[in-house]
Amino acid sequence: MNAERTPETVYGVDFSAAATAAGASTWVARCVPDDDGLLVRELASAAEFLDLDSTAREDVLPALADRLGGVDGPAVAGLDFPFSLPAWTLGEDDWTSFVAATPERWGVLDGVDDPRDLYDAVTAGGEAGKPLRRATDDDHGGQDPAGFRIKTQTYYGISAVLRRLVARDGVAVPPVHPVEDPRLAVLETYPAAAFDRLDGAVRTGYKKGQRRHVAARRRNVEALRAAGVRFADDAAVDCAVATDDALDAVAAAHAAARNYPEALTAEYDEDERREARIFA
Repeated sequence: MNAERTPETVYGVDFSAAATAAGASTWVARCVPDDDGLLVRELASAAEFLDLDSTAREDVLPALADRLGGVDGPAVAGLDFPFSLPAWTLGEDDWTSFVAATPERWGVLDGVDDPRDLYDAVTAGGEAGKPLRRATDDDHGGQDPAGFRIKTQTYYGISAVLRRLVARDGVAVPPVHPVEDPRLAVLETYPAAAFDRLDGAVRTGYKKGQRRHVAARRRNVEALRAAGVRFADDAAVDCAVATDDALDAVAAAHAAARNYPEALTAEYDEDERREARIFA
C-alpha cells in the first residue's frame, strides 16, 4: 500500500438510523485536503447531500452507501458508529463474513431480527460473563456497541451501510477488511474521542440547545480550526455551531484525514482484526 499518498477527498459522517428522520439527522462533511490542512467544501444533512426527497432510513442508508462506495478516490470516510460487536459474537466468522451475513445472521447470536433483539442477545452473553464492549471501546471511552442507546446505529450501520460498502471492489475497512491501494478507506470514528485529542476542545457538554452548549460548539469549531480545518463559507460554520450533528461530521472527517496513512499501514492485533478499531 502507498501510505504516502494523500486522499483526494475526505468524508465525515455523523450517523443516524432513525426510522423516518435518518436523512435529516445524519450529516455529511465533504472535505478536500490541501497544504494548509482540510477544507470543508460541503456540510449538509444526508438528504440534502444525496439530493433525496425522502429522509426515511430505508431510502437514505442504501443511497449513502452507494454514494460513498462509488467514489473514484483515493478517498477516506470517517463514519460515526460501531463497526463490529465484541469478538465472541463473530464465532468462526472473520469480520467480512460476519458483516456480509447481516441482517439475516449475526454470528453466533440467535433470533436477531431488529435492534432490540441485538441488544437482548448481546446482553444475554454479558450476563454469562462475556464482554459487552470491544477493546477499542475501552481505549476511547466508547459505549457498548449493542447497548441500549446506540443499538439501532450499530444494527443498521453494519447491515445497511458496511455490508454494501465491503461488497464493492476497492473499498477497505482497516483493520478488519484490508484492500491493497483502496479507492476508499472507511474508518470508524468517534467525535468525542476526536475532540479529546484537540487542544481547547471539549468532549462533552456541546450536544444540546442551551447557550452553554452553543458556546461549547463554538469552542470545538475553533479547536478544529486551530488544527487546520477551514470552512469554505460562513453557512458551513453556522451549521457546525447550530447543530452537534454537523459539528460531529466535521470532527469525523478530521479524524479520518489525520489517521489515513497510519490506518493503511499499521500492525494490528487479533482483537482489532475482528472487532475493528476507533480512529480518533
